[in-house]
Amino acid sequence: MREFLTLLDFFRRQRRRYLLGVGSLLVVGFLQLLIPRLLGLFTDRLLDPPVDTGLLRHYLLLIIGCAVGIACFRYLWRYYILGTAHLLEKYLRDLLFKHLQQLPAAFYLRHKTGELMAHLTNDIHAVRNALGLSVVLLVDAIFLTAMAVFFIFTTVDYRLALLALIPLPLLAISFQKLGEGIYRRFLVVQDSFGAMTQTAQENVNALRLVKAYVLEDMEKTRFARSVAAYTQNNFSLFKIWGLYTPLVLFFSIISFVIVVSFGGIMVMEGKISIGDFVAFNGYLALLAWPMMAAGWVINFAQRGRASMQRINRLLQEETIPSPGRFPSPEPPAAAVTGDLHLRNLTFSYEGTAAAALRELTLSIPRGRITAITGLVGSGKSTLFYLLLRFYEPQQGEVLLGNRPLKSFSLSDWRRRIGYLPQDGFIFADTIAANIAFAHSAATAEEIAEAARLAALDLEIAALPGGYGTAVGERGVTLSGGQQ
Repeated sequence: MREFLTLLDFFRRQRRRYLLGVGSLLVVGFLQLLIPRLLGLFTDRLLDPPVDTGLLRHYLLLIIGCAVGIACFRYLWRYYILGTAHLLEKYLRDLLFKHLQQLPAAFYLRHKTGELMAHLTNDIHAVRNALGLSVVLLVDAIFLTAMAVFFIFTTVDYRLALLALIPLPLLAISFQKLGEGIYRRFLVVQDSFGAMTQTAQENVNALRLVKAYVLEDMEKTRFARSVAAYTQNNFSLFKIWGLYTPLVLFFSIISFVIVVSFGGIMVMEGKISIGDFVAFNGYLALLAWPMMAAGWVINFAQRGRASMQRINRLLQEETIPSPGRFPSPEPPAAAVTGDLHLRNLTFSYEGTAAAALRELTLSIPRGRITAITGLVGSGKSTLFYLLLRFYEPQQGEVLLGNRPLKSFSLSDWRRRIGYLPQDGFIFADTIAANIAFAHSAATAEEIAEAARLAALDLEIAALPGGYGTAVGERGVTLSGGQQ
């Protein structure tokens, strides 16, 4: 399970919560193991006249005390282990989102939005289950199995115990084989979930376009196809997962038949008491749960392993230094003046043979307004992407004065640039928040002045909420011109 080594830092910081949770879980397991023994003693005393009512009452109170203890400590392990799993979910989501913020623009050309959303939702959810509920089931299964077997061997005839435990190795081998199948198929399920999410996201974003061209039926078919692929992959996964419960029941029934057959004979021969027989069946019933839990553990663990592998692939993507993370020892960009020089710039987008820019050399004098014109696809937008350092040229360099752009920290350089993209994006927030997006500390007067300069102030004033009007996702409540 080396895929989970990425989370070692989280486990170190949360080890106290995990230890308290596991400790509470072990107490619950121990109390559960006491109950069958107490029931066995209660049965023997009940069938052995004269009946000692005081002793029977004592056993009943102990059983009730065990039940109360189980309830209290079960609450504690749920709080500490399952609660910590939700903290893990937050930690991993923050870690992944922060990493995505530091990836270069070229990364987003290779990965679709739906795929990334699948990583941030379904994959993280699978990891949470693997390291939350799966931990509970694993500890519970190991402890209950070990202690139940110990009690069986020490309190009941060992020969009967050996016969009853014969199916366990066969069950373990079956689980191991099924686990690898779950891992492989869950990878496929998550890939198809990402494709389905991408299809849905594209349709929501392009809803007006789809309706304008009356393409609803075509898009329904396309989405239905992605849903069908996701469903089919899930069915393929459940063909394996569905074998767990039947296998557990099958081997449990075999153990039960062995116990009833041989145990009944031993009771009739006087080798064990009826109370021992009752206790033995109680322990055997307890063993059924660990066997069932083992199936769930393998299912959750293999799903989490597959998802963590997908997340690790993202976390291993090479990042660019985040703005301001590595400040330059040289003077900041704001202190540097001079002309802007582009020398032999050559750039090609990943996966394309033709160069978007080839050996471009240009000087832009300081203080002069310069317009860049050209045919569609001539590289105008690409040039500005290089100036903003969304991408790095494969050849050539850009200088401010005599200083290369690469020597500036990204934050210093980008703060000097006012950027207005041709495909403007509007956030689902207020008009004021959208105007102040690049200057969060802007005052109301500064926001109003910006709107006035854009000739939007009168239209905004006419809206019911003014600058506090919520514009909806991608500015859906605004007209095309207002957007």
